[in-house]
Amino acid sequence: MSRINLAAILAVAILTGAANGPQPALAAGSPPEGRRSAGAPESPASVCWYNGDLDYRSGFTSDRNTAVAESWTFDDVNWEGGTVTAFRANFIINPGTVITAADLIVYQGLGEGTFGTLIADRPDITNYTFTRTGNNAFGRDEYLLEADLGAGAFHLPPGDYHVGIRFVGNGSGQTFVVVTSGANAVGSPRGNNGRSYLQSNYFGFPLPTDWQNLVGAGLWDVSYGLDCRPSDYTVSLSGTCPGLVRLEWYGAEPDRRQGILFARETGNYSIPSGLCTGTELGLGSNNLRLYHVLGTGSGSGAISGNTGYQCGGYVQLITIPSCATSNVAQVP
Repeated sequence: MSRINLAAILAVAILTGAANGPQPALAAGSPPEGRRSAGAPESPASVCWYNGDLDYRSGFTSDRNTAVAESWTFDDVNWEGGTVTAFRANFIINPGTVITAADLIVYQGLGEGTFGTLIADRPDITNYTFTRTGNNAFGRDEYLLEADLGAGAFHLPPGDYHVGIRFVGNGSGQTFVVVTSGANAVGSPRGNNGRSYLQSNYFGFPLPTDWQNLVGAGLWDVSYGLDCRPSDYTVSLSGTCPGLVRLEWYGAEPDRRQGILFARETGNYSIPSGLCTGTELGLGSNNLRLYHVLGTGSGSGAISGNTGYQCGGYVQLITIPSCATSNVAQVP
């Protein structure tokens, strides 16, 4: 078995983000018409990040195919790691706005004038609920969007990211994600560090939110959240080497592909290119190989095979294309 270029094998085309952005502040008006999707999402594993509740300051447009062709509001999260299963946001919606879907996008390195690197793009999510929170601001009811990613769930390694969430309409109306100062926030940072950005078809690159002029003095953010399940991806090996060895896995993302990686030593090899760029393995570069690609099934399973030269080496699994990695196990 010859050594294989991991970057080439694991590379998956990355979608490029569309140009998008917002019209600044929310003005008062009449109450919106409440709407709800037909399909309710599955119960989320847990809320791993939530920026905070409405503070009645203002709102920022984040929508597509409404009165605004393309708009995004982005906010930052310090992610501790795990598989993103669902997303949420609190919105005020103009009367008559018809919601048809929701979009989620994640960048790393986003800042003034640059998107950085696109990490995940999940457009046209229709498995969502859209319900009143009981709050009212600017003469309108507030609504909570909760959208389940289903098979679009993805692993997000620990790190700093910017998240965009928006509604998709039918060509009219408008939606505004509400401002928060971090009340009842979960995770980090709380919604009060002022690192949100606006972007739309009217200007090509992200611009910092002008809090002083649009909201008032202070540092504020927008009410976004991500649900996740912590990584419990596990591989174990049993048997005798040389001879027949059984490999078992648990906690994998169901109905995906996974690669069995082998190396002579443990380490911290970082995949250099492709969709999994920067993913740090628990394996070293010494004799690092992609041994086999197989399905994850329902999330657990086992295979057996004869071993020889692998004795004493190390194995790790990686899911394709989410880049989730398992623990490292030694060949017995």
